[in-house]
Formats: sequence, structure tokens, C-alpha cells
Amino acid sequence: MEYITHKQTKIIDLNSAYLGVPTERLMDNAGRAIADVIKDRIDLRNKKVLLFCGTGNNGGDGFAAARYLADAGARVYIYLAGKTPKSREARKYYELAKKHEGIFILEDVDTEADIIVDALLGTGVKGQLREPVKSLVEKINSSNAFKVSIDVPSGLNTDTGEGFCVNADLVVALHKKKKGLEKFKTVVKDIGIPTEAESYVGPGDIIVNLGKREKESHKGDYGRVLVIGGSELYYGAPILSALGALNSGADLVFLAVPECNFHVTRTFLPDLIVRKYSGEFLNSGAVDMIIELAEECDSIVIGPGLGMREETAVAFLEVLKRLKIPVIIDADGIKALKSNTDVLKKGNTVITPHSGEFRILTGENLQGSLEKKGRVVGQWAKKLSCTILLKSPIDIISDGKTVRYNSTGNPGMTVGGTGDVLAGVLGSFIAQGLNIFDAACCAAFINGFAGDELYKTKGYAFNASDLATEIPYSLKNVFELDL
Repeated sequence: MEYITHKQTKIIDLNSAYLGVPTERLMDNAGRAIADVIKDRIDLRNKKVLLFCGTGNNGGDGFAAARYLADAGARVYIYLAGKTPKSREARKYYELAKKHEGIFILEDVDTEADIIVDALLGTGVKGQLREPVKSLVEKINSSNAFKVSIDVPSGLNTDTGEGFCVNADLVVALHKKKKGLEKFKTVVKDIGIPTEAESYVGPGDIIVNLGKREKESHKGDYGRVLVIGGSELYYGAPILSALGALNSGADLVFLAVPECNFHVTRTFLPDLIVRKYSGEFLNSGAVDMIIELAEECDSIVIGPGLGMREETAVAFLEVLKRLKIPVIIDADGIKALKSNTDVLKKGNTVITPHSGEFRILTGENLQGSLEKKGRVVGQWAKKLSCTILLKSPIDIISDGKTVRYNSTGNPGMTVGGTGDVLAGVLGSFIAQGLNIFDAACCAAFINGFAGDELYKTKGYAFNASDLATEIPYSLKNVFELDL
């Protein structure tokens, strides 16, 4: 059975707002759906309906439902468990409820009713219930009223499916079921969330996954990234990856480059920590130094500018075999994987191919609809036990269990180096603590979003350095969106 988590719910709500379906509308739709479910089962005329509402958006759904219940003929009473609703949407529906002639606001707890609607807490419960909510749940459970919980019974931990909670006679789940609801009679109601809010990556993914930083943070708390790349032919690619990592929030970024690239890389930017190994390309003599350096880091980007020498491929595969931390394989590293996919760290690797590299790696020529391509990418992610971020006009991201899409970006991003920046951003997000799949989704979105921001000022004539420079401003802009 498919469940949706608290984190996913928060992401979907924000992505819905970004797509033009704001939380206010979802809350009103939820209120109407809850009232419809109740009145389809019970004649509400002259029935006493008591709503216990919290200060969060679950309470907001309750306030929205109150008006529809009153309009259906019920005598509606609201008990607010707190001083004032927190969100502007919940406050709006609370004020509307207070003005409705069929709704009364209680100052004291009352459990004598025909129907109790539980709108105290939603999906965000962690740990034990605290007062006053714990006592309210106990009082609700002791009542003989017909008990209806909105989305989840208050107190249920939707990550574990356990917890002391309201003993609901009926749960009206919004959008999808949550873990633990199999123990309750449940009706799932559509509240108008766009399909794309869940299937496509959006700003909600960035806001929820990255979150706010703690004031008491220290150097290194937000990750150390190692970029391995470069050769006598290419020195810019690993620098672009390093810039992508640094400009998306990683605390420390290391580069391991061949001796021939060392001077230009070291003098490019003082913020980068550059280490060299002998030679003009990655070789077996560099492996021990790279592994030792990797022990200081939280994620590794390998592949940008490596070149296609046979000795480089051998050293690349040896590095992969010995690494213990998450790995992002990009560019020439993907080509070196052909016929050697057994070295992939199971569940600990991301590959970032374009369609040509995907064909080299898998033999699959991606054709047909986006959904068909998504199925193929998902099948290969499962087969290889890795996450695949397929770079295309609409990116496809899969860990073999879930497939998501990303539509940010534009044709200006065909310029060389934008994929190197993406790999660095991805390495940064993993180093900051995101799981691999979420990091891949967020990196695809913000990389394309930054490209779209550049298009507004430069048209299609921007370059990968511009893109790396734009990343921090785009992250700030996403966090400041009015959603």
C-alpha cells in the first residue's frame, strides 16, 4: 500500500502553491470534503458537532469544515487548543468561523456532542504527546460521540504508524493515506492537489529538505565535498563542479587534480582546497592519496574532465571499489562504468548521464513518451541499485522505487559545463545531509532554476561560470517565495 509521509505532505503543499493552487484553496477544499463525508453518513440537522482544533493547518482544515457543517444544519462548536492559529490561512478560516451565525467558540472543554471532529494535530507528530493536547485526546476518547479525525487521528506518528492517539470512528485522509491508518476506518478524499506537485520537483523540495540553519552552527556542519577530475586536456570541469558545491552551501570543498592542473586550479579561487597527484591524468599512483583525502569528506564527485585513457579508467574503478561515502559519477566517469557496473556502491551512488551517456551505459535508446522514459530510467536505477539523474529537457530522477521529473532549465544550458555545476551542487546537498534521492531532485531543480533566472537577464548567452555564480541567489529566492 502506498503511504505519504509528513515530509512529503509539506513538500506537496508548497509545490501546489507554486503551481497556482495555494494552501488557502486546499484548506477550503479539505473543509468541504470533511463536511461532505460526515453529512453523507449522518443527518446533521440539529446535531451538536464539536470541533477540537489545533493552531496548525490541521486546525485550519477544521475551521474550514465548521462553516460547511453549520450550513448543513448542525449546531457547531469550536474549541481552540491554543492562543491563535499560526498560519495566515488557518487564521482566515478561524475568523470566518467566528463570524458565522451557526458557529460558537468555546472557552472551556466540552465533550458532550453527537459528533466530535478531531483537528488537533496533523502528520507532524514526533514522540510523546504533550499537554494540553494529551489530556484533550484522553477526553475525546472518553466521549460517546461519533469521532471523526481529519487526515490522521491526533497523536499518530505517521513515520512509525504508532502512538497514543484519538480513537477515531472514521478518518478522512486528505490526498493519500498515511502510515498507521490501516487500523482505522478511513476515507481518502481528493482536495485538488495537482498531480505535478508530487511527480515534479518544485521549490517545496528545496525548502523542506534544506531548511533553515541553526544559529550555533560550526565549520564543517554543512558538509565537505571532494571533487576528483581534470587531465592534461581539461582543467575547467572540476573547478566548475567545485564552484557548484561551494555556492550551494557546502562548508569545505576539496579538489584532487593531476600535477599539470595544480597551479591553475590552486590560483583560481582561494576558497578551494586543492591537492595534487603526479602525472597529467588520473592514474593508479593517485589512488591511495585520493582515498586518504576522501576520509575527511562526506561526498565525492568523480568524473569531470578525467579523460578517456585506459589507465584513468583502471584508476577510476579502483577508487570506486575503495570508497565508503556517497559518490556522484559524472561525465567521463559514466563512460568508464560500461561493463563495470558491479563497482557501484549499492544504494550509495548517483549517476548523472545525458541520454547519450545513458545509452553507452545501458544500451537503451530512450524514446517515446516522458512516462515511458521514466519507466526505463526507473528500471535501470533498480537494476544498478543506484540513483539516476538523467539530464534532458525534462530531467528524470529515479532511485528504482520512485520516479520524479524536473522541468526547470532552458536551452541556454546546452553550453558546456552546466552538468559539471550540477554534479557539484548534488555533492553539496548530499554532504549537507540530504538522502541521495532527495539531493538529486533538489540539485536538478535549483540548477535549472538558476539557469532560468539567468535567462531573464542574459537570454541564452550565459555560461557555466555564470550558472555557478547564480546558484546562491536562486537558493535565496526560492526560500523567499510567497507560498
